[in-house]
Amino acid sequence: MYDCECGTCKHQKEQITLALEDNFKPVLNAVKKALKTLHTKGNYHPKDLADTKEYIHLIDATNNVFNYALKQVDLSPTMLKHLQNDVYTFSAVKTHTQLLELSRELLTTEKQIKPFATFEHDVSKIVTAYNSHYLEAEYEFAVGGSQMADRWESFSDDERYLLQYRTANDDKVRDSHAVLHNITLPKDDPFWDKYFAPNGWRCRCLVVQLLRALHKTSDSKKAIELGEKATTAIDKNGKNKLEIFRFNPGKKKIIFPPDHPYNKVKGADFVKEEVRKGNIKPEASNLPAGISDYENKLGITVDRSFFNHIQPDTKFTTTNVGGQTGKGAYYLPSENTVKIPIDRRRKKSKWKAESVVYHEFGHAIDWQQNLKDNPLVKKLMDKYRKLYAKDSNKLFKDLAEKANDRGVQSYIKSDWNTMEQTGGFDDTLMSLNSNFGRGHTKAYFKIKGRSEAEFLAHAFENRFAGNSVFKELAPDLYEDSKKLIDELLKLK
Repeated sequence: MYDCECGTCKHQKEQITLALEDNFKPVLNAVKKALKTLHTKGNYHPKDLADTKEYIHLIDATNNVFNYALKQVDLSPTMLKHLQNDVYTFSAVKTHTQLLELSRELLTTEKQIKPFATFEHDVSKIVTAYNSHYLEAEYEFAVGGSQMADRWESFSDDERYLLQYRTANDDKVRDSHAVLHNITLPKDDPFWDKYFAPNGWRCRCLVVQLLRALHKTSDSKKAIELGEKATTAIDKNGKNKLEIFRFNPGKKKIIFPPDHPYNKVKGADFVKEEVRKGNIKPEASNLPAGISDYENKLGITVDRSFFNHIQPDTKFTTTNVGGQTGKGAYYLPSENTVKIPIDRRRKKSKWKAESVVYHEFGHAIDWQQNLKDNPLVKKLMDKYRKLYAKDSNKLFKDLAEKANDRGVQSYIKSDWNTMEQTGGFDDTLMSLNSNFGRGHTKAYFKIKGRSEAEFLAHAFENRFAGNSVFKELAPDLYEDSKKLIDELLKLK
């Protein structure tokens, strides 16, 4: 769709691939999971995009690539919101188009589902095209489009100024664009409605603002004729494949061509309407970079809706930051960064690998929203402190003993999930009374706010990952902790 085999374009594609390798990996990983789901289902319908997590992950991963492009430009909040909406819709329609094409390769000539290995082999070229070649061109167009949208918004409406079209003015400029170089017209001239840069895939053209008094105004009619020629290339089917570029991203407040081929495939209008209604929507607009890679390496799936509650600049890493030297997981407020290592514990227990994300990012949410000082937290903790302290701490003692027995037995059986879940309950118990349970040290819980912070972090685990040991040993506390998170985050 976007292929050009000239030396310039090949070099550009190579450079983009190298620069964006880390950003494209989550997309490729998401495609692999979507392929397996598509094969298991045995068919595809656009409505599947709303309720199939692997397809939603693919939309999100693709959308994250384009959002990375938007972040390269200091857009106004209003323009940013419009462009983000456009790239998400584009990502959804792109995913639909890809899945529709992949689904056509599911069956053998005898109308039987192919073995997965055969199916995966047969669609390998399609996968590479959509998630490497096409994605590279689309990413670069998103960068250029967002830059031009930002410029359009910043250009003055004052009659003292003119706008001028400029190419890169080197030997790599395509001839059709070279004739547009230095066209100079007022901002309200109709030329800019259709021929504002970028005017093609991997187009490096731009538009600048100049003082009218110092420059000669071009002939609008001739400029439009040149613009029409620059955006005309008739394909083998007799259609003009460049006509889609006849729009102004800043004026329309969109990035991608409204008449892009993705928008013309069967079911595309349905997908766009579902996005508009909110039935197909981003799982988490604040998903930190690296989470998808973490999931793929440990074979887990994190509830992305959770990340809607963190600040958008919260970062994630698997290595130490800010001079820290610890081997475990933590949230470092000074860096607004969560660190979770991919280590033995997380490899042995998938529950731990998932729940620790909610635990540590729960600390981030607590810090960012000051949840620990919310009266609801103290009220709930005091309720169970009082309840468990009855009859000389009888319930504290009983629960600590049961948790200890459960932990020992799970260790003997190498039942790592049960052992980690027992640890979550033990540490919650200790946050209520540091003389019981285990996890952090007594000294740790003497620091103001730490008891509330750990209680909340484990409540986040209960709410988003579940904890069968906790639920069995202290069912009332378990349910109340989940309700607490719902109330604090105003979840239904």
